[in-house]
Amino acid sequence: MTPTDAPLHVLLIEDDAVLGGALAQRLRLEGFRVEHAVNAAQALAALRQARPDFVLSDIRLPDGSGEDLYRRALPHLGDTPIVFATAFAEVGQAVRLMRAGADDYLTKPFDVERLVQRIRELVPARREPGAAPQGFGLSPATARLAADLERLAGRDVPVLLRGETGVGKEVAARVLHERSARAAEPFVAVNCAAVPRELMESQFFGHERGAFTGATGAHAGWFEEAGAGTLFLDEIGELDPRLQAALLRVLQDGVFRRLGGRQDLRFRGRLVAATNADLGARIAAREFREDLYYRLAVVELWVPPLRERPAEVLALAQGFAQQAAQRQGLAAPALAAEAQAALLAHDWPGNVRELRNRVERALALAEGDTLGSADLFPERALDEPAGAPATLASAREQAELAQIERALELSGGRLAEAAQRLGVSRTTLWKRRKKLLGEGARQSG
Repeated sequence: MTPTDAPLHVLLIEDDAVLGGALAQRLRLEGFRVEHAVNAAQALAALRQARPDFVLSDIRLPDGSGEDLYRRALPHLGDTPIVFATAFAEVGQAVRLMRAGADDYLTKPFDVERLVQRIRELVPARREPGAAPQGFGLSPATARLAADLERLAGRDVPVLLRGETGVGKEVAARVLHERSARAAEPFVAVNCAAVPRELMESQFFGHERGAFTGATGAHAGWFEEAGAGTLFLDEIGELDPRLQAALLRVLQDGVFRRLGGRQDLRFRGRLVAATNADLGARIAAREFREDLYYRLAVVELWVPPLRERPAEVLALAQGFAQQAAQRQGLAAPALAAEAQAALLAHDWPGNVRELRNRVERALALAEGDTLGSADLFPERALDEPAGAPATLASAREQAELAQIERALELSGGRLAEAAQRLGVSRTTLWKRRKKLLGEGARQSG
């Protein structure tokens, strides 16, 4: 299926097995692809693997409230609508969630026909495939990575990309592909953690007609789809042990066979893998093959987290805003001063993916042509105490001081290095920090 004709992906978060099962079945009958999570932990794991088109969540879960879930889920939502289902006694919390950026709430028991209508009303137009996100060459760390990628693009060896979730490992893999002699060939990206175990062999190797029940026709797997291009295996640490052995054989011999097939086929592509896992620990625990690791990691590159690349945050945010606005047929929004300060002060646990998701969601929901701090971080409204909010000036100063302290922490307290990270002189940084610390002491005194 193409992205435009695939069924809408709905993440249903409901701890009542009977109610959740019945609702999931009904939504599937309506043509949706439904993923059912029974608690917040399962829901967050699903969001980290793939962004759904729509989220429906109960407001009361065994491991947290709707507000707890929303705070933790927002970095992964992007412009995906989220609707909460609530009992009448919890409507107050639902209203607070809507003020903080949730899209709607439904009071139990609700009409499923109405839910289906809301899904189709709220789901934005399907995202068109676009250029890979920006993300390399704006700071010393990523400049070094970009140089390594450029150099390796012409050397046809397996590469293992390591880094936290959301740092841009797929972007790095695409750079390797696009700068290589294989650029005109396919780039096939596979998330190993998201492939059902029972379908893995068929998806990787393909199958012949009649190879198993339901195999009504021949199917080319990912090794064939990649052709002479690049096969990118993300989350390689989650690969099933049986597939680890099969992948090792392909890397050693260069051949594979479709399920039910009798003819060997040659893998002509380049393999690039990525992981956020500690493969050394997994090898020690006998969860990952050491011989496969050495085949994959002929060259191993580290993709740094966004918190170590503060100079890139604003440029990335503006780039993502322009891309999202272009897809939606809008003018590119400006970033207000307090929004820029908030972006610089945030430590980005979800890395570049979180930044892109926040910008896309802000653009989808903002009313004006300028994005403010509340557009990018709407969940902070849940933490505001009653009474008058802080002034814009004090909020900006707090955000600036937080960014200075973060740069000093990353630099081990070395003022000159922190100043270089922030793009200012050592003297300017020292004076500005002294002034901001003085302002904070006067306000607290």
